[in-house]
Amino acid sequence: VIAGRGVLETSAEDVLVVDIRSVSVSPPYDTSPVRLAVHAAAGLRNKELGALVYVIASDDDEFWLNTLVPEEVRGRQMVSWQTFLESAYSDYGAVRYDPLDIPMLPSVLTTCGALGAPTIDTHTLQPMFPDTRIVFDTVLRWADPHEGVEQTSEMFLNQTTGLAIQDPNQLKDGFLADYITFRPLFVQFLKDQCIPKVGGRSDLRNRIDDSSWEKPVHVFGYNSLIKLFGGDVFEAETDCVLSMGQVASSQSNNFPFWSQFESFDITAEPGLPGGPMVQTPQPPKITYSPNKTHVALVYGDMDNLNFVLGFAKDHMRYRTARCLAEPESCFPLVWTLSPNLLLVAPSVLRWYYDTASHTGLDWFIMPPSGNLYAYPGIMEDSIQDAYKTQQDEQARFMDTIGTIHWEWLGTWGRAWETYFPRFVGGNGTRAFFLNDVPWKIPIPGMSLKGETYRWIGPDDARTGVVGFRPAFNWQLGFATGGDPGNSTHIANRINNLQVGSVQYVYIIQNTPTSAVFDMVAQLDDHVVLTNAEQLVDLALQRNQFLASTNSRPAEAKTGRVDGQ
Repeated sequence: VIAGRGVLETSAEDVLVVDIRSVSVSPPYDTSPVRLAVHAAAGLRNKELGALVYVIASDDDEFWLNTLVPEEVRGRQMVSWQTFLESAYSDYGAVRYDPLDIPMLPSVLTTCGALGAPTIDTHTLQPMFPDTRIVFDTVLRWADPHEGVEQTSEMFLNQTTGLAIQDPNQLKDGFLADYITFRPLFVQFLKDQCIPKVGGRSDLRNRIDDSSWEKPVHVFGYNSLIKLFGGDVFEAETDCVLSMGQVASSQSNNFPFWSQFESFDITAEPGLPGGPMVQTPQPPKITYSPNKTHVALVYGDMDNLNFVLGFAKDHMRYRTARCLAEPESCFPLVWTLSPNLLLVAPSVLRWYYDTASHTGLDWFIMPPSGNLYAYPGIMEDSIQDAYKTQQDEQARFMDTIGTIHWEWLGTWGRAWETYFPRFVGGNGTRAFFLNDVPWKIPIPGMSLKGETYRWIGPDDARTGVVGFRPAFNWQLGFATGGDPGNSTHIANRINNLQVGSVQYVYIIQNTPTSAVFDMVAQLDDHVVLTNAEQLVDLALQRNQFLASTNSRPAEAKTGRVDGQ
C-alpha cells in the first residue's frame, strides 16, 4: 500500500496509472514541471515497490500498457497527477529548481536520483504544494552547468550506477527522468565533455575512471552536442570515451515499470516463462547458384529505443497484417532489435518476437553494434573482452547469431585485427553486417578489394566469423542515410547486383514497410531473398564453389580474402 498523508492507496496487484497527456494548470502556467515531477516520482515509486506506477505521456504509452498488461491480467487504478504528486511529496520531499534555468536540469536530476526525491519547481508546483519539505535547493546554487556537474560529481558520483547524456530540453518534459531516479544515473550534457584537457583526458573520462560503473558504460539518452556533415559526432559515445557506448533513449519513459514486469530469468530454459527467446524456425537450406543473386534485406536502426517504442511497432503490425492477408506478397525480412530491451523492457522484446512469429518469414539480429551503439574496434582490449562477453549472452537470450556492426571511418583495421577474432570458435555472434560511419563513405578495405564479405577463422558456420559489406543503404526520401530513391529505383539496383554474389541491403527503419513490399514485388527472378543464417551458409557454399572451380582470382572481387 502506498500511503502519503492518506491521499493515495492502491493494492500491490493493481497498476497505478497517471495520465499526463492533457495536463492543465490554472492559471495557465507552463505544464512541463508537472510532467518532469510525475516521471521523476514514478521512478522512485517503482524503485521502492516494483512494477507499480505507469505514466501515460503519449498514445504509444497507452498502446503498450493495453497490449502487454490488459486489465484482466492486472487491475488498474487511475490517479490524477495532483494526487500522485501530493503523495510523493509527502513521502519523499522534493528537490527545488528554477524552471527557467533549463541548462541546469541534468544536475538537478542527478540530485533527485541520489537523494531519492522528485522535482518541484518555483513557479508552478511549489505554490500548489507549499508545505513540501525541500530536501535540496538547486536555485542559484551553481553558476553554470559545468559547476553543477562538478559539484554533483563530488557529492553524488558514488551513489549513481551509470551515466545519462541527456539534452536538458528533453529532461524539461520528463523524458528519461524516471529511469534516472530509478537507477540512479549521473546526468550531464556539456558541449566540451569529450575534449581532452591537460594530461590528455577529458573531465568525463576522469569521472568514469573515478566511478564504480560497469564497463563498457551503457550511456542512456542521446549525445547530439556536436554535429558534422549532418550527423552527431559523438552519438555512439565510443569516440568520446573509449569505454562508452550508447543506449539511444532520449524520448523514452516507463523503463522502471517495464524492467520489473515479467523480467528474464537466466536459469530458465528457452521458450519457458522468463527464458531466452526462440526465433521463427529456420526455413529449408538454399543451395548456392552462380546464376542467382543472394540478398538479405535488413530492417535497421532499432538500437534506438524511441523507435522501438514508437513507429517501429506500427511497421511490425503492418508487416504482419499484410503477410497474413496476402501471403503471396510476403518475403524473408531480417529485423534489428536492441538487446538492451532484455534489461529495460523485456515484455516489449517478447511482443516483437511473438508478433513476427505469425508470418514465418521474420527473424531478428542485433542492431549497431550489438551490445551497444558503439565502435568496439577502437575500445581497449579489456573493454572489448567485456563487450564480447555481454554480447554473447545477449545473443543467447535473443536466439540470434547476427548483429549490425558499425565502425568510424579509418578504424576498421583494428576491428579486423583485435575485435572480430574474439568471436571465432565462440557460441554467440558469428555474423556481422557492417556499415561505415559516416554512411556515405564505403568501407575502405573491402570496397577497394571488391569484397562483399570477409571470413575470419575456419570455413565453418559454427566456428568461423563473417563480416558482410552492405550493397548499399536505403532510406526513402532522406539522402543523409543512404539512397533516397523510391521502390522502383531500389529494385533496379538490387536486380543489377552482381549475379552469383552474396550480399545484404541495409534499410533504415523510417523507410515505410509498405515501400519495402512495393520494392520486393519488382525484383527479378534471379534475386533470392534470405535471412541472416541462410546468408552465412550461402557465403560458405560460395567459397566451396569457388574452390571447386579453381576460381580463386574472383574472390578478390566479391568473396573471401584469406588472412585478412
